[in-house]
This record gives sequence, C-alpha cells and structure tokens, in this order.
Amino acid sequence: MKNGKEFLILMFATVMTISSLYAPQPVQPIIAEEFGLSMSAASLLTTATMAPLAIAPVFYGYILESVSAGRVLIYSLAFLCVCQFLFFFSNTFALLVAARFLQGCAIPAVLTGIMTYISDTSEKSDVQKNIALYIAATIFGGFAGRFFSGMIAHYAGWRTMFVILGVSLAVAVYLIRSLPDNKATLTKMDPQAAKEILSQRLFLMVYIMVFFMFFMFAAILNFVPFRLRQLDPNAGEMVIGIMYTGYVMGVLVSVNIMKIIRLLGSELKTVFAGLTMFVVSLLLFISSDTKLMFLGMFLFCASMFMSHTAAAGYVNKIAEKHKGVTNGLYVAFYYSGGAIGSVLPGLVYQNFGWNTFLLMLGVVMSSAILTGRLVLRSYMIK
Repeated sequence: MKNGKEFLILMFATVMTISSLYAPQPVQPIIAEEFGLSMSAASLLTTATMAPLAIAPVFYGYILESVSAGRVLIYSLAFLCVCQFLFFFSNTFALLVAARFLQGCAIPAVLTGIMTYISDTSEKSDVQKNIALYIAATIFGGFAGRFFSGMIAHYAGWRTMFVILGVSLAVAVYLIRSLPDNKATLTKMDPQAAKEILSQRLFLMVYIMVFFMFFMFAAILNFVPFRLRQLDPNAGEMVIGIMYTGYVMGVLVSVNIMKIIRLLGSELKTVFAGLTMFVVSLLLFISSDTKLMFLGMFLFCASMFMSHTAAAGYVNKIAEKHKGVTNGLYVAFYYSGGAIGSVLPGLVYQNFGWNTFLLMLGVVMSSAILTGRLVLRSYMIK
C-alpha cells in the first residue's frame, strides 16, 4: 500500500469499528442496574456481538474472493453506523441485545475487508509491518471505546457514546468511498478454500492459539468491571474506564513487533513468548488491591497483543492465495474464543469466585500453549 492517506482512512475505520464493539463493556454494571440484570445476563451485550464474529468472517472471506474489499467496507460500515442509533433508541434489554447482534453481523465484514485490502495492496515484504499497524489501530480502538465510554457515561449518560459512534462511523463511510477498489485481486469463489487452509497444520495451530488467547483476554476484560464493583461498590464508570489504560501497551508492542520478532528469532517464537507472559500476568489479578490490578493490565495487554500481532502478520505473510478466506478464518477463530470467553468464565466467577475464575483461565491457556508446542515440535516447525 503506497498511499499514506488511504492507509490512514482504513485505520480510522478500524478504530471506530473496534470502539463500537467494546464501548458497552465499562457500562455493563450500570446497564445491569438499570434493567435489573445479573452479571452473566448483562455480559450478553458482549456475547451477542461476538457470536456472529465467530461465524460470519468465513462467509465474508468467501465474498471477498469475488467482491472488492472496498465495496464490502462501504456497505458494512454504513450498516454498523445505523446499528449505533438502534442501540441508542432501544428501551428494553432485549432490544439492546438485538441491536448488538446486528452490530456483530457487520463488524466481521469490516475487519475481514480491511485485513484483506491491506494484504492485497501491500508488497509482501511490507505485509507484516502493515498488519502490525492495523493491529495497533484495533488496540487503540479497543482502548478508546472502553475509556471514552466510561468517561462519557460519567458526564452525559451511557447512551450518548453510541450517538457519537454513529456519527463517527458515518464519517468513515464517506472517507472509505474515496478508496480505489482492489478488483485486480479478485478470483472465482472456491468453496473448498477453508478446508484447504485448515488442512495445513501450521495455519490450524495458529488459529487454535488465537482462539484460546482471546478466550482469556475477553474473560478478563469483560468481568473486571464487576470485580472492581465487588471490591469497591462505589467504583463508577470513570474508574472502570481508567482500568483499561493498560490497553495502550498493545499499541507500543504492535508498532515495534518487527524488532521483537528479530530479537526472539521468529514469528512463532514471539507468539509463544507472548502467550507465556500472558498466563504469568494473571498472578497480578489475584490481589484485591486495585492498584496492582491496574498495573497487571499493562503486562496482560502487552503480552496478548505481542502474540496477536505476530500471529496475524504471520498468516498473511505465508498465505499465497485465498487471502480473504485466510483472514476470515483468523477473525472467526479469534472471536469464537471471545464469544465463549465473554460468557462461560463468568459462570465460574459467579458460582465459585474470582480466584477460581483466574485459575480456570490459567489452566486452559497453559494447556493450549503446551499442546501447541508439542504439536509444532512433532512436526519440526520452529
């Protein structure tokens, strides 16, 4: 991708899309109180959005084999824009969940389209770097959505954030229309593409790793607001929003991922090093001291995005064909973990407590790392 302006437009669209995905998280306790909901019921606002993200990306990946990424982006961003206003006007929790589900149908089209557009229009030597910048934009979007949602809710009510998101996404639609189509990359749709990709053990192993990675990440970030309210019933939206400040560490890691990969020796070594740090960071969340949890969020986010950035760039780097489906599968596995992680661990937390919740996450992620290493070693993949 040679045009810096085009890249900035894609990054703006990415930031606003991811912001819309995570904006409800800091205000879930407030919404739960307003509608008289339990913790696990309120978490459906996240699950309802991530569930389509676990399935739809593969479908959109196939579409991107035959339809230009630019066209997909325009229509999916416009639909996502409308969904923000639907969320704003919803007056029952059922309607809020329905609006979030519709958002979840649009978000994977945007994310898969952007990744495919970047991969298609970048020189092979620049793919890892450009995907890393894309990941940085998703990280900033995740932080901005959570932080500003908490801040705006504190001063203007939780619904106001979604009007701001709707207007911002309308601007993104206008800007995306100026991007040139990538029609030259289109090929005939191949129904066997996903099966072909998943039959390659290297792709499959990376996909499985990112599934469990986001499972744990979504669990912590989705339920830490409830943990804060448990420790301090007076903790408001602003305090909860500030807890996500550690998220910005991911931006620093992702923009420096090439240096980290060179230091550690390869993309796969970087993935596993990050996942190992990821598990270790859980120890900082055991404490009832919110200051230590705040510091723990920095290590937690840095290690997660170290693995995520390396993995996303790696699959795009080694993909010789079917890039739309390759990215669709990546997004699907990633958000499948998020969809399950945003609800299932909450049942453990609700019934057995916070420390058992952390123990479960540590065991699941450690098992995935160990299995991944054994499988890769058995195939002599370094």
